[in-house]
Amino acid sequence: MRKNIIQQFNTKDSLLVISAYPKRNEIYSKGVCAVSSFAKNTILKLKNENPGRKIVILTIEVGKKKEYVEDGILIIRCFKRNSPLSFIALTKEILRFNKIKDVMIEFEFASFGDTLTTSLVAPFSILLFLLRRNLLIVIHQVLFNIKDLSGHIGIKSNNLKLKVLNFGLKWFYFILGQSAKKIIVLEEEFKTRLSKVTDSGKIHVVSHGVDTNIETSNAKNIRKHFGIKSDEFVILYFGYLTWYKGVDFLIESLRNQKSINGKKIKLIIAGGPSFTQEQKTHYQGFITRINNLIKDSINIVTTGFVKEEDISPIFKASDLVVLPYRTFMSSSGPLSLAISHQKPFIISQKLQGLTKSKDFKEALEEANLRKSNIVFDLNKKSLIHTIAFSMEPKTSKKMHVFSKLLKEKRAFENIAKYYEFILYSMKERVVSSYKLVSSKES
Repeated sequence: MRKNIIQQFNTKDSLLVISAYPKRNEIYSKGVCAVSSFAKNTILKLKNENPGRKIVILTIEVGKKKEYVEDGILIIRCFKRNSPLSFIALTKEILRFNKIKDVMIEFEFASFGDTLTTSLVAPFSILLFLLRRNLLIVIHQVLFNIKDLSGHIGIKSNNLKLKVLNFGLKWFYFILGQSAKKIIVLEEEFKTRLSKVTDSGKIHVVSHGVDTNIETSNAKNIRKHFGIKSDEFVILYFGYLTWYKGVDFLIESLRNQKSINGKKIKLIIAGGPSFTQEQKTHYQGFITRINNLIKDSINIVTTGFVKEEDISPIFKASDLVVLPYRTFMSSSGPLSLAISHQKPFIISQKLQGLTKSKDFKEALEEANLRKSNIVFDLNKKSLIHTIAFSMEPKTSKKMHVFSKLLKEKRAFENIAKYYEFILYSMKERVVSSYKLVSSKES
């Protein structure tokens, strides 16, 4: 049976993808890293874009080792997080699919696990180059200064280890850039950073896709379940509880705030502990602090990890999504979900690099909004001022329009067309300076 499946999918026109991937028949799964839902949404739309092409996914084991066909795509769960031996398993599968030349890696640090395991992605990319594979790497995180993540990884900002890691990061990105035929990043800011160590002609900016098919539900049951009154303004934080996403700053700023701009407020913290961090001592201390802050608050409700069927109701129940990130190292999945639901959102000044992407700037202009209308400094006064401004009826209407415009521009259906062109250009040696949605030249 396995031999027949391999023969069916092992063709020169097939695409092999190495990525985290959701559990069977799910998109937003618990216990897998955030890139998994992104990968599945992208790949399903790629499948629609080119129905005749076979796609093989090499992904992380969930439970016991499995392989199966889902949505016409072959899923092989063949490697483990935090295991350097995973690259042996991946190499065996790649050699088995010896006719497939096009390989795409969805790279996010959490996908592969600890520092040692993740670092091996670099020599693995060299191996793919030597095997004459056409390598496309989708790099979700571009960060050269680990100091910006010191609170997230539990290392003091003046620690010598940070300098070593920074040096290693530059070489890591350099090697990926040398091995890959093409690179996709999700923000214009990341192209600027990566161009310091990689040929910018290889790098394409394709915005984080937006799921336009996510199931929408009525918000009334969620509001009733959490005791949220009809006259309360609901502010939403969505995602894993992590330091770099600033959840503690948001809780501390609003935990005793009864009202803003004359309206009663309720803060929903929708998310649970990070499964990649929860065993670490410094992170356990962070979660304890979060729990203590929430315990003494007057206006906060928590959900824990949000199941796929509950994502839509929670977003529908909210009036404003806040992203209080302390650093900008990746595009935001929670932001993508806010846009999916056409929700107004505000971002910390650390995320203002988002506004450099062409589609983001266009949508702001078309909605008659300024960047300053949606960006706040990481202090309580600025946060509350920006929330208050978003409550104004005229501003709220503009923010809804802004979110709707981004949803149209960033629909995964549209994003897949750009991925398809890049895959085609690798094979046909098309000039790599093609103008994409978010490039400065387009």
